Amino acid sequence: MTRDEDDERCGAICYPIVKPLLRYAALCQGKDVSINELKDEIREKDVYIAQLEDKIELAKSMEIQAIKQLEFLKEQTNARQKNSDQHLKDKETILHLREIEILKMEKEIKDRESEIHDKKEQISKMEIRIQSIEAQLQSKNNSLRALEDQANSLKQTEEKPKNISEAKSCLSFNDSTDIHSIVLPGIGPFLVPCNSSVSGSGWTVIQRLVNCHENFNRTWIDYKIGFGDLRENFFLGLEKIHLMTLTQPHELYIQLQNVYGATSYALYDNFNVGSEEEGYKLKSLGECSGTAGDSLTEYHLNMKFSTLDRDNDRDEIRNCAKILGGGWWFSVNCGQSFLNGKYYKCDDGKHGGVAWATWQNYEFTTGLTFTQMMIRPKSRNLI
Repeated sequence: MTRDEDDERCGAICYPIVKPLLRYAALCQGKDVSINELKDEIREKDVYIAQLEDKIELAKSMEIQAIKQLEFLKEQTNARQKNSDQHLKDKETILHLREIEILKMEKEIKDRESEIHDKKEQISKMEIRIQSIEAQLQSKNNSLRALEDQANSLKQTEEKPKNISEAKSCLSFNDSTDIHSIVLPGIGPFLVPCNSSVSGSGWTVIQRLVNCHENFNRTWIDYKIGFGDLRENFFLGLEKIHLMTLTQPHELYIQLQNVYGATSYALYDNFNVGSEEEGYKLKSLGECSGTAGDSLTEYHLNMKFSTLDRDNDRDEIRNCAKILGGGWWFSVNCGQSFLNGKYYKCDDGKHGGVAWATWQNYEFTTGLTFTQMMIRPKSRNLI
């Protein structure tokens, strides 16, 4: 038997026996590859697990540090909270003490305000008393001047005809602009300033305001009998004006001047003042003409005269005479004119200045600098 034949025979017998071993060997070789791959994967997993363990350890360490920091922050927060609570308590205590101090100060302020109010009332009463005393002194001084003027006038009238010495108005003295004595029924001789330099002759000046030298904030009795210096600032007296306008119809001429030197006038053709029983009411004015406009008729006609101690105006809230600082025929809201106020240069801000609304365009920030009221009989024959 040849070798080839032996090989073939051997292969036919041996292969079935060896084949499973070969398959197992091939399988084992594949398993070894898988095992190696698994070992590599396990090694990678071990590395990854080791990394994770390191991270976990680091995380635990960081957690521990974070817990410590939190505890530290908590301790600091608690300490700050305690400090804040104590600070708030201290502030509350301080605020409470301040509130007590404020209450005490408010009480003291109220007490001081009450004292100030009482002092103001006392001062107001003293001012009124001082004004009254000043008015009395001024009245006495004026009376002395009037007596001197009367004595001088009597000396002059001794040399004049009898009818002149018994004159009832300034018309009797021709074109005189001087002080003269006149006589009216119901009253003895008294001195009046005459004026013949404005709008003809024969005017009797009954009021004049030219500067600060006279106080027009006076009592009822002062305005009744008259006050002031006949050569300068004065009011002739309501009783005299009443008697003069009672005996015969009169014209009223009002002269005005403002701070810019401009002048104006208002002329009324039937001026009449009532008796004291009537409150010296402005009973008649007649027609108005002139450049100053009419600031009397609408608001002041038929009004009683008011003074600081006799409130006859129609203002329900105020005594206009007391507020504005002088007597006048005041009406509702005091009216549109006021010629017996404070001279503008000596206005202390407590009283209103002299005013004539229609000429001032109802702007009263600055008072007038000159006012003069004059009357004259309408009939030139009744002198």
